[in-house]
Amino acid sequence: MPNAAKAMGLTAGHAVSWIDAMSKRLSVREDIKLAIACPLKCDKPQITEVDNITYYTFPSKDCEKVDYWTCIINSFKPEVIHAYGTEGKHNYLLLKNHSEVPIVVSLQGIISEYEHHYYAGIDFSTMLRYTTLKDILVPTGFFSGRRSFIRRAKFEKAILKLAKYVEGRSIWDRVSARNINPELEYYFCPRLIRAPFYSEKWSVDRMERHSVLVHQAHYPIKGLHFVFEALGKLKKKYPDIKLYVAGKDILHPERLSRRLMPGGYAQYLKHLIKENQLEDIIHYTGFLSAEKLAKKLTEVNAVVIPSSIENAPNSLAEGEIVGTPTIATYVGGNMDMLEHNKDGFLYCYNEPNMLAEYLSQIFESDDLANCLSEHARATARKRHDPDTLEKTILGIYDSLILKNK
Repeated sequence: MPNAAKAMGLTAGHAVSWIDAMSKRLSVREDIKLAIACPLKCDKPQITEVDNITYYTFPSKDCEKVDYWTCIINSFKPEVIHAYGTEGKHNYLLLKNHSEVPIVVSLQGIISEYEHHYYAGIDFSTMLRYTTLKDILVPTGFFSGRRSFIRRAKFEKAILKLAKYVEGRSIWDRVSARNINPELEYYFCPRLIRAPFYSEKWSVDRMERHSVLVHQAHYPIKGLHFVFEALGKLKKKYPDIKLYVAGKDILHPERLSRRLMPGGYAQYLKHLIKENQLEDIIHYTGFLSAEKLAKKLTEVNAVVIPSSIENAPNSLAEGEIVGTPTIATYVGGNMDMLEHNKDGFLYCYNEPNMLAEYLSQIFESDDLANCLSEHARATARKRHDPDTLEKTILGIYDSLILKNK
């Protein structure tokens, strides 16, 4: 959490934005006492009070040897525990050793399903051609990256087999979780999106023509390589086309070691840029705050979610809430969030021709772009209404407390 990280002298991360958004709402309620616990790369446990929230942090390196959860539970005495994520060792230990408090596990991405889609249509010969020394030595390369997913999936399966209650946000995550444990009791609750996105509104008058935004596309599963292919097909028709990539820039890393030893996926992307003559088209924005990202969404002609698998991504919700014309892949939970030809467009992730076609349709017709924008904005703002979601999550907690009295 940004405020907690600042108070503890740490750097805030770029994930769990939905936890930050909901915790801010719950922390101001007089009938709720809230604590957040998480492992860190640190030497000793720490308790910090920030904005009516008690933060418990503990060393991730020895969470198997030291029972931090017992100390935290005895200290805070929670009525219910909400465990976010299914692949962490700390959550596995929580569910394995503690049944005295009802625990609901929040489904994020189902890693055991994600790992099957890791390469996102990149064939074996291409991977071999662009595999680098880094891919062999570092656990995030072409081959070792998927192995990392497989290792994490083992914890995920163990966690879901131990769990009694899960909270999710799509038909896909419900089916995937129950495929591992058919006895799971499932609660539905969409993510609360950060406040700045509700304050912005896309319009034709504000946008940069023929510009596209993609989020967090630094490994194959995010599908950036197919976006590059689609841009190559559109460049002649729209010579001023631009792609903005928000998040980690793997093509121009700041660290010297990463420049000297690039990963295979970065090398493959560079090949596609050269092959499709996209050198002047690709613009990395770096990591953007919620305020800056919301503003950026008002400035582009379209936003694309090109992943080979997703579970109801926040990036899709953010684009829809702002009203940016949206194109997403027909995978995972995306279909629960976007109705094709009404809220935006859906396409098969490995068909760049279709992505190019839908981008062209949006570029060519402001009336179409406005229509998609208005439909998506209205639908998403209803689905992600802050008051409704707060009531929903509190209803889940009340239900678990009553069931376990």
